Amino acid sequence: MAAELTVRADDGVALAVSVHPGSGTPLLLIPGLGATRVVFDPLIEPLLARGLRPAVMDNRGVGRSGWSPGPHPMEQLAADAAAVIGALSARPAHVLGASMGGMIAQHVALEHPARVDRLVLACTGPGGSHAVKADPEDTARLLGRGARSPEAAYRMATAVLYDPAYAAAHPDLIEAQIHDRARHPVPAAVFQAQRAASWEHDTWERLPQISAPTLVLHGTHDLVMPVGNGRILAERIPGARLVEFEGAGHLLFHEMPERFAEAVASFLSGRL
Repeated sequence: MAAELTVRADDGVALAVSVHPGSGTPLLLIPGLGATRVVFDPLIEPLLARGLRPAVMDNRGVGRSGWSPGPHPMEQLAADAAAVIGALSARPAHVLGASMGGMIAQHVALEHPARVDRLVLACTGPGGSHAVKADPEDTARLLGRGARSPEAAYRMATAVLYDPAYAAAHPDLIEAQIHDRARHPVPAAVFQAQRAASWEHDTWERLPQISAPTLVLHGTHDLVMPVGNGRILAERIPGARLVEFEGAGHLLFHEMPERFAEAVASFLSGRL
């Protein structure tokens, strides 16, 4: 069973973290836009089964983490993650970020390199003018434009977060995610701040400065963050490995958790 940890950010905001039992180097999981720690639930058991030691944080303003008013750029969100790593271990941690969490993870590797042992970037991209853009209609669905409730907004988002074949075959998992979003809606100010940080994210020029060994994981049917973004990351980060998940959508770690966990475990052990 996971232990609950509270970490203070550099401005005093309380950050909530679930730390799963295990030995060895911690693996910090950073959620994406509007997501709480729950988003990684399908992945935890496969990671534990492979001897890994996952720790999952709530970004500021979501889940059980605190909030402070004002814009919070990627540099602040990365500093939050670095503070969590410092509380987990005196040594560097492995860092896995998904979607917006992958953007944060890039900034952790760039701005706090001493905190990162190995880096895993899932369903994310470089941002800026070099990013491969999603279809505007898919982005509108992701953001739940026109929805009248948090539940309706996330239901719209699931239409682009998952490959349609997977969604049709796994309605229970998707309904559970929708129900969690309905019970724990993200405050509008928090969502807007995260969205602004994501829009301003642009690491293309700096990606060659990432020194941590890096694995890039991406679904080929990702409508939110087209697979070309993962290919850019792998090309720009020195020595990065790219694994594409054929037929997987944006939340590839929901659709293929065992394969995803195996790729992560192989990489962290130096077998990949």
